[in-house]
Amino acid sequence: MSELLRAEGIEKSFGATRVLRGVTLAVDQGEVVGLFGPNGAGKTVLTNILSGLFFPDRGRILFDGREITRMPMDARFRAGLARTFQIPGPYPSLSVRESVRVALLAGRQGGDGREAAARIEEELDTVLVRTGLFSQRHWLASKLSQGCLRRLEFARAISCRPRLVLLDEIFSALSVQDVSELAALLRSLHSEEGTSFLLISHNPLFLEQMCDRVVAIEDGRVTWTGDPADLHRYVPSAAGHHHEA
Repeated sequence: MSELLRAEGIEKSFGATRVLRGVTLAVDQGEVVGLFGPNGAGKTVLTNILSGLFFPDRGRILFDGREITRMPMDARFRAGLARTFQIPGPYPSLSVRESVRVALLAGRQGGDGREAAARIEEELDTVLVRTGLFSQRHWLASKLSQGCLRRLEFARAISCRPRLVLLDEIFSALSVQDVSELAALLRSLHSEEGTSFLLISHNPLFLEQMCDRVVAIEDGRVTWTGDPADLHRYVPSAAGHHHEA
């Protein structure tokens, strides 16, 4: 498999607080990689940097061989790198369909006219059906359940068929049924379209079930990389140093 995303020596501080300390990781084309670690390990900050919400203090990021370290978030989205947020933040006054349309238009590389508009509507329907949101397409985002909000986040992220999606705690606070349905959707995108995923979670069970490989991070450092089946042997420590049980 060819390397799709590579982050090298990523460092980030906020004031006197050093959050990331030389993180290096990679995701291959068609690979599902888990990013594991306790709360406060730096997972979300790293996700924000990979997606372009923040820029690193040091290090570089390559996407499909092209350096994107200082590329804005919207440009990364158009290039095929999408993300979800740990706390869903949809436009509360927009309907589900309108919210996905905003993301779809933001990710398009131009095109206008009647034919383009018709294609947009077809693509919208496809995304809404695929994510199980078609029946709620006219609902305001502010009226959605937590499970549907997660689906909406996912629908917006995949609206332009990205090559890689960063999923920040996508299964957090969901019912067993919602987790099962969202996991099935992720697997179908991976198997049918070859979409790559970086699945960020502090829950080892999800990562063992979903990932090809897991990277563990503590105290802003990569402390372990390995097979998901071996993740149960990895024991995080408060000092930021790991050992295997």
